[in-house]
Amino acid sequence: MPVSPRDQSESTTCRGPGCFNLVKQSPRGRRRYYCSDPCGTRYRRSVRPAADADNGAFAEASLAELNRLTGQFDLSGDSPERDLALIVECEKVWKDLKSAVVLQSRDSRMKMPEIAQRLHMSTTTLARSLDSAPGRRERRLSPEPGVRVPEQPRPQRHPAPGPPRARRPEGGTGDMDGAAPGSGPAATLASALSHLHRRSGTTYRTLGSEVGVDPSYISRAVSGERIPSWPVTRRLALALAADPEEILPLWRSARGYDTTAGAADLQAALRGLRTAAASPDTDLLAERTRLTGEQITEAFTGRVLPDWATTSAIVTALNGEPELLRPLWISARAAVLAHGTGSTCTISAGAFG
Repeated sequence: MPVSPRDQSESTTCRGPGCFNLVKQSPRGRRRYYCSDPCGTRYRRSVRPAADADNGAFAEASLAELNRLTGQFDLSGDSPERDLALIVECEKVWKDLKSAVVLQSRDSRMKMPEIAQRLHMSTTTLARSLDSAPGRRERRLSPEPGVRVPEQPRPQRHPAPGPPRARRPEGGTGDMDGAAPGSGPAATLASALSHLHRRSGTTYRTLGSEVGVDPSYISRAVSGERIPSWPVTRRLALALAADPEEILPLWRSARGYDTTAGAADLQAALRGLRTAAASPDTDLLAERTRLTGEQITEAFTGRVLPDWATTSAIVTALNGEPELLRPLWISARAAVLAHGTGSTCTISAGAFG
């Protein structure tokens, strides 16, 4: 559509705050609104205070609420239930305060990588944490005092169907994408992933592309800093040319899920421990356990369920913790007895503890 020529005498007032200069319009081209670039910059900054003020009010309201809650703590030990409830509320408010300060940092033109570096987190994690920030700001700045818009439930991301929860073993965590401790089942999972990664020779960037996550997240999972969700762990195992079923028992134990299952699951768990121990060969395991090569092979892939003494010796030789696999072995033994196959080694009644 042709642009109609303007009257050469047409002029408008500059939109820059406090500037009353006239802006002459050219006969053709885009309309001008500022007499100079600095005036344009001042105008664009002048239309942002509403958002900036909202984030400032968000931060102030969050800090005021946090101060109010912390002032209610009674650390004498007389009412621990009340203090625990206050901690939960403080964590929610602290999340609001953190989001508000991040939003203020963005308003001041600070780049996301710099913010993430100062908060000691990845840019991807920071961006994900800001997804719900506008909604939390709206609830925090609700016009009616004391009235909070109910928070929408967040979808759970554990595997479907969700495994039954149990009392978490030492070293496990039920938090999704939680931090991995330095020892225990979570460290065993990290050791398995680390061995598979070294064996594959694949870069974190390539793995991140195949798994669909940030390369830095792969690095933290392999080093044991994070326990990834099962979908991510499964895709990572496949990308590393490993059987996910052998990694699943290690992941379930690291997350604190129930480890009750059948004989095949016990064998998969033993193979997973073998992976975590850098895949020692049968001769080396026979030397460590004083078992025969046939007994060791049967324990990993055979049709006969090994007794507890054999299982415990193999787990110990693989740098694992026998007591963590004991519930899995008992469950496998019960499954064999229930089916009446009789395909188990001789076992004493005292082995059930």
